[in-house]
Amino acid sequence: MMRRRQLFQFAGVAAVAAAGGAAWMYYGSGRSTALAGGPFRHYPFDPVAAENFQQKLFIPVGEGPFGVLDLAGPLKIRATAASFPLLPGRESPFLLYQTEQAGKAYQNPILRIESGARFTASLENGLAESTIIHWHGLHVPAAMDGHPASVIAPGGRYDYDFTVRDRGGTYWYHTHAHNLTAKQAYYGLASFFLVDDDDQRRVNKAFDLQLGVTDLPLVIQDKQFDAQGKLLYQPGVHEAMMGWLGDIVLANLTPNAVQAVTPRTYRLRLLNGSNARIYRLAFVKGSTPLDFTVIGTDGGLIERPETVSEAFLAPGERLDVLLDAGQAQVGEDIFLKSLTFDAMENEGSAGGMPGMGGMGMGRMMAGMSSSRLPLGHEFNVLKLSVTAGERVVAKLPTTLSQVKPIPTEGAAQRKIELSMGQMRFLINGRTFKMDEIAFDVKRGAVEIWNISNPTLGIPHPMHIHGFSFQVLERIGSPPQLAATARFGKGRTVSDLGWKDTVLVWPGETVRVAINFTHDFPGDQTYVFHCHNLEHADAGMMINFRVQA
Repeated sequence: MMRRRQLFQFAGVAAVAAAGGAAWMYYGSGRSTALAGGPFRHYPFDPVAAENFQQKLFIPVGEGPFGVLDLAGPLKIRATAASFPLLPGRESPFLLYQTEQAGKAYQNPILRIESGARFTASLENGLAESTIIHWHGLHVPAAMDGHPASVIAPGGRYDYDFTVRDRGGTYWYHTHAHNLTAKQAYYGLASFFLVDDDDQRRVNKAFDLQLGVTDLPLVIQDKQFDAQGKLLYQPGVHEAMMGWLGDIVLANLTPNAVQAVTPRTYRLRLLNGSNARIYRLAFVKGSTPLDFTVIGTDGGLIERPETVSEAFLAPGERLDVLLDAGQAQVGEDIFLKSLTFDAMENEGSAGGMPGMGGMGMGRMMAGMSSSRLPLGHEFNVLKLSVTAGERVVAKLPTTLSQVKPIPTEGAAQRKIELSMGQMRFLINGRTFKMDEIAFDVKRGAVEIWNISNPTLGIPHPMHIHGFSFQVLERIGSPPQLAATARFGKGRTVSDLGWKDTVLVWPGETVRVAINFTHDFPGDQTYVFHCHNLEHADAGMMINFRVQA
């Protein structure tokens, strides 16, 4: 159990405790009519209201919650239940990964390791239900990947031992117990897994960046709370279809977070750790969007810096960005916002369900969410307050890293169709069965997967285990996405570099190239699934086998 002092330091309890008491009323049963043109209901910790952003952002350093742990030997990780003050002065049941190293205690540690190093850890299950850890984005043997078949019962233990083959980048780890992933991740079982290499050090040196000071890991999540300030997770049939949406937005588990910055360049490693919410991210001063520079995506640095003013980020995706806070004057604020968008755009062309009179299934179901913050509504994520300091302007390098295109000449084409049947989402007409292999791939083969979403009224973030891929093309994208597609063949900045998760919109086909080369002995079985975690738990997942 964490020490009480650490808990309250982590939550940043100072600023808006007065918003509690009688003012903390739960309106979750009332549906918002914001997208229909009605008023958006104001409530404590409402992320739409800029004046609410008064709580100091928690920045991970040292030991304790989200402590940065430089791996220097075997770890013993315990998954356990605890309590945590996510809201000021109010503790909530929470789930945590606990570990110790060199006499220091960590909870949900940010694990940091060198590319090429050996990672050894044992997971002890201190929960009352089964669990397992998936190393999201890492290229590891199937037995090390956290497949749902690898779950351990309460009191059980699972040993991990693998070489980190991945290039430097921002990866993460989280629970992957089938039918329990969404709940366990929502309640806290997730954190960052940072991989360092020469390219990463070169970038940080060029911009004089320091982890925890000017290089900030930032996980974005949305949660619901009850009247006592405890996490609420009660998905009904509608949330099981659309995914569970929160209405209080946390940055590093801090609601309404604010961070003081000086007029210099900052690196933000953005992770969408939400169960289902998609973010359309932008940095805004007043009503003016500011430029920011993308330097990395899921699998590390991209080839060259790309300057944009917005980017979509789906559950499971990462975006590594540089922001020059000197674009604002001392005393001004910059907000990291999620801009408004139509989550069901293209639904009409993608098709709906009979008898809806043109109203797609997605829009009908979206209107039934218990969240006060509809998917696609505009809100704030983080306030950056510019304070006095030396103006530091760093020149962007022309090259960040080398990303060799996967050779696709003669590659086999594989059709991956997302569909719906019997009120559940399917992949190639299948729902998940633990021991069923949907298809086989030969080791060393290169395939092009054509992932299409022809009939569904909702976007799906599709995630592959064990391998990264490269996005080749987007076809039939909705106009709001196509407007940002300036990187050839319909691709957006979020599609560049090496990826492990890609968002597929209604009516859209995304073509990706995958190289199934590996040096692991024997056949390897991995999963491919939607990273809307409620969808995955409901069976939107398949096994594929890479044959030796």
